[in-house]
Amino acid sequence: MPVTFAGEGRLIEPGGSRVHADPGTAGAGADGSGRAAAASAPRSALRIVLDADSFAFELGGQYRHAAYRDLATVAVQAGSVLLALGPSPGASRLMCERFGEQLGRLVTELRERRLRQRLADRFIEPPADKAIELVEYEATTGKPGVAQLAYHDRGFVLAPLDERQPWQSVRRGRIGRADLLPDVGGLQVDVLDGLPVRLLRLGPSAVRHGQAMTALRDAALADAAALVEALIADAPFEARDRAAALLVDGRPADVDTLGPAWAPLEAAVLAEPTFAESYRALVAKAGGASSRRWLAIAPEQPGSPQLRAWFLIALPGNLLAMELVSEGAHATYCFRVLPRASYAGQAPVAMRPALDGAVASISQTLVDIRFLREPIGLPDAALASPDYLRYRLAIAELPSLAEARRHFVARIVHATGWAAALDDLLAWHGACRDDAAIWPGRAA
Repeated sequence: MPVTFAGEGRLIEPGGSRVHADPGTAGAGADGSGRAAAASAPRSALRIVLDADSFAFELGGQYRHAAYRDLATVAVQAGSVLLALGPSPGASRLMCERFGEQLGRLVTELRERRLRQRLADRFIEPPADKAIELVEYEATTGKPGVAQLAYHDRGFVLAPLDERQPWQSVRRGRIGRADLLPDVGGLQVDVLDGLPVRLLRLGPSAVRHGQAMTALRDAALADAAALVEALIADAPFEARDRAAALLVDGRPADVDTLGPAWAPLEAAVLAEPTFAESYRALVAKAGGASSRRWLAIAPEQPGSPQLRAWFLIALPGNLLAMELVSEGAHATYCFRVLPRASYAGQAPVAMRPALDGAVASISQTLVDIRFLREPIGLPDAALASPDYLRYRLAIAELPSLAEARRHFVARIVHATGWAAALDDLLAWHGACRDDAAIWPGRAA
């Protein structure tokens, strides 16, 4: 049901007087010019209507409509709130005043709906029946701040109210220890390969949040163990235990890291003949037994026994091949590893850090986009179609997807001519030095 709020407001349009707002204020920037700019706009009766996916406002006979994701700023000062409709300095700004007791609820609703919409753009759906909490946290600068904390089935997101600060989006498989901080009544959550999350002055809620984050981590570990068991229950315990500790929520592992678990997992994942055939061909082109290659697995949904698996192989010519082993269209996706100008024929073994980073990034992208491959390889011209609005929103919100698209080179379908197309791509890409160049065979 729509929710309506009524008060008064001023609209500052692009090209006119500008409001320089700090996220902690409504209209007064560091130079003090915000209030003067706002005062120059006429005040009129303002009605704001919040709907499921968007909001509308009526001001001085004008009716405007915006999505919640359009709110680049929701800045509060006693008795008023500034809404910036876009991130550019010249974006329209709406000063909302004289909303009385409704103001607090208006701000809460706008912030929560904005966060939920932006999370949905990232393919994340927090429980609809659970409110998103406000918590105090320690920013990377060491200073305290306030943020929205949203849990979902694949992890949690900490979104600062100060829109200038970055989000901390933590997947459940990256959650480490959760330790209480009695001196500040808070909680520190370690993050694998990342900075810890420090929540402050939680009081009794510190225990609850620690338990919630630990439960997410434990669920990821349990899912990994269940998937490994379903694939290689007949393998020795040591091999299964090692694989379950490594292959958590799509985290890739190579031949050396998996050790004795590699061979049985490789055989189980590649049981489908089409994938087994292309895998053998790719390994042969990559150098056979000495080639660098990785496997990754993840549940289709947290808690689900439905498996998603993929392999990645470092090819000559500055390429990394990836195939998702599943039903549907069978294809090899190829990605650039190094910037083309810096590639001078290095063997994959000499590109180890860059390869490891690319493998981790591509695997993260697959999980982030729920194993859809089309958003990665769809050409820009096709992406402009209204049919692919969902993908454009995801690209704007997901750094991993935008990065994967920048490195994407080609998709080669498993059909007659697959091997010839792969050879052509390897030869072309190994000699190309322009990152903007497109493989001539891509259109086919």
